[in-house]
Amino acid sequence: MRDAYISSMKNQFRYSQNSFKRSVWTALGLTIIVSFLVWLFSRLFGFRHADIITLISGGLFFSFCSLAMIWRYLRKEVVVAVRPDGLFDARYSSQAVPWDEIKDVRLTRAENDFELGVYLWPDKVSVSKDGPEFLMDLAPLDGGVEQVLEALSAYKQITMEER
Repeated sequence: MRDAYISSMKNQFRYSQNSFKRSVWTALGLTIIVSFLVWLFSRLFGFRHADIITLISGGLFFSFCSLAMIWRYLRKEVVVAVRPDGLFDARYSSQAVPWDEIKDVRLTRAENDFELGVYLWPDKVSVSKDGPEFLMDLAPLDGGVEQVLEALSAYKQITMEER
C-alpha cells in the first residue's frame, strides 16, 4: 500500500518555484505595460476617471493572466498527474482523461521548450480538428521533462516531433 502511494506521488507534478516566480514577474510586467497604455489613452480621450479605469483594467488583466496559477501554486495543488485511470491536467479539465480516450501523445520541442500534445479519438472530441485536444506545457512543472515522460510512457507511447 505504501509503495503504491509513493509511486502515485512520484507521478504528480506541481508548479515549480522558479517558473512560478518567472510567470508572476512576466504577468506583472505585462500588467504595467497594459496599465500604462490604458492610462495614456484614457488621458488622450479626456476621461475624467482615468486613474480608476487604469486601476480596474490593470487588476482585471493581471487576474486574467495569472490568478489560477497563483491559486494552484499557493495551495500546492497538483497541476499534472499521470494516474492509472488517466491523464490529469488541471489547466485543461477538472477530471482525468481516461487512457482509452487518448489516441496519441506527441512531444514537441522548440529549442529547450517542451510541450505535450494530447490527441483524443475522433468520437471523443466535441469538434473535429486537426490539432491536439490540449497542449501540456512542461516547463512550469516541478518535475523534469524526463520524469514526466517516464511516468507517461508506462501508459502511452510518446511520439517526438521537432518544430
